[in-house]
Amino acid sequence: MKLFYSDASPYARCVRIFIQYYKVSGIEEVIVDPFANEEEFLRSNPLGKVPCLSLNDGSSLYDSEVIMRFIDDKYGDAALFGGQYDNWTNQCHFSLLKGMLDSAVALRQEQVRDNEGLRSDFWTARFEQALLRGLKQVEQLGLVHYQQLTAQQVLLVCLLDYLDFRHPQLAWRNLVPALDLWHEQVSMQLLFSQSRPN
Repeated sequence: MKLFYSDASPYARCVRIFIQYYKVSGIEEVIVDPFANEEEFLRSNPLGKVPCLSLNDGSSLYDSEVIMRFIDDKYGDAALFGGQYDNWTNQCHFSLLKGMLDSAVALRQEQVRDNEGLRSDFWTARFEQALLRGLKQVEQLGLVHYQQLTAQQVLLVCLLDYLDFRHPQLAWRNLVPALDLWHEQVSMQLLFSQSRPN
């Protein structure tokens, strides 16, 4: 198997953490530039997005959530997702975090558009407010209090690290001090620290 990824992609980082957590062998990690339109990569994922997992039978899996669920099911008996695929509250919490990650990436795209004079103040503010509202909701939900690591917590670490990496001006720590404390402790674990973007 072959995982196409980018160091800067928080989605790809989530997948790589799942792979490391379960100590999966036999997956070759290949860094790609999604904008370079490399032929092998586009054959695996015509959307040209990372991450993409090319399987041994020639088929491919994408996006990040599909790959994470595949790894969790195949190598971990669905431990990170909790094995509760019919738990709609649990699913909603995952969607909340994934939507926040989408907002953080979209906010980064607005920053890039600023260089072209195309940045939208409306969308910038909308993405920022969605992130801050979402973080307050996550803190209230207590998703960090589970004793065993969960898929939601993996997403949360990747989200908070991405905010520090791409959006240091977003003072999220002042808003959610409990999340800040949890993040400070958990992000030092080797599982997370060795893949942190810088």
